[in-house]
Amino acid sequence: MGIFLKLACVFFKIGLLTIGGGLAMLPIIQHEMVSRGWLTNQQFLDIYGIAEMTPGPIAVNCATFVGYRTIEGQIPGVFWFAVLGAATATISVCLPSFFCVNVFGSFWEKHRDHPAMVRVFAILRPVVSGLVAAAAVSLCLNCLWQSDSFQAVIQRIPHLPTLLILLASFGLTLWTKFSPFLILLGGILLGIVVGG
Repeated sequence: MGIFLKLACVFFKIGLLTIGGGLAMLPIIQHEMVSRGWLTNQQFLDIYGIAEMTPGPIAVNCATFVGYRTIEGQIPGVFWFAVLGAATATISVCLPSFFCVNVFGSFWEKHRDHPAMVRVFAILRPVVSGLVAAAAVSLCLNCLWQSDSFQAVIQRIPHLPTLLILLASFGLTLWTKFSPFLILLGGILLGIVVGG
């Protein structure tokens, strides 16, 4: 049962210390899971893809899938433990926000225009942008070069089928009025065909 407590502590810390929403949490979730050996970079990337496609906030979806996969990897063969891991991670990542909104909500409403609060949030915006950019770069490196290192960009060519799917989906999103759902569905089908 120690793994459940560790999982709860890690996700509580992520929920408490991450400012900027779900996308800003992604590099922190990835770092925590990979550095502890609970997931590989590729497993995290797969979970991120699933979490992005399912309805709901990305951080909550990611926490649910990561919690499930982590416990499944630590205690194989027991489905209900994996479900409990998903619930543990999801509740733990949401609890800090729940407490902060209830405890500090009225304070924020009263003092949101105070110069000190305005300055703090002016500083936090670029930090959050940096975290989101770091997550995007890390995901691109993992998808196209199967690596976390920028050296891979220089040393080898990207995975061409994945690059073509990426460019096609980007072009369809940018220059057409195709439904994002259809683009996702097409990407899934192409990924299955290309991946074998």
